[in-house]
Amino acid sequence: MSRARIILVWVARLAVAGMFIGACLAKIAAPESFALAVHRYRLLPDLLVNAVALLLPWLELLCGVAVLAGPPRWRAAGALWIALMLVVFTGAISLNILRGIEASCGCFSTRADAAASDGWNLARNATLLGLTLVILWDALRRDQSAAAGEPAP
Repeated sequence: MSRARIILVWVARLAVAGMFIGACLAKIAAPESFALAVHRYRLLPDLLVNAVALLLPWLELLCGVAVLAGPPRWRAAGALWIALMLVVFTGAISLNILRGIEASCGCFSTRADAAASDGWNLARNATLLGLTLVILWDALRRDQSAAAGEPAP
């Protein structure tokens, strides 16, 4: 594997894992505030808001740790889950833009007065999705090489 590719994959892993681990901390510390952020999006039935607010941050933490420190198969699973979350988050932000609802994403702050910077959130999510796909591609290649008994590419 070329040095540039090694650096790209490590930068991607650090950036994506750092963002998801960093994002989950405020949510884990204040689940009731995050539940309000989820509720303000007006996308889920009230019955699901608390469950999502309690479980999502732990999924973000688990996936972030897997991407950062896991073996290739765990990195691939973590990256796949992160990619799915990013698609859902981006869809939710886009839907609220179309509906004219201004709500903070609750990504890094669960404060009710946090600004809704939707254009920035969409650009950030697109960038993170691209980096996540790099991680997924690399992890799958490494896992296939290991299964075949070949040296990692």
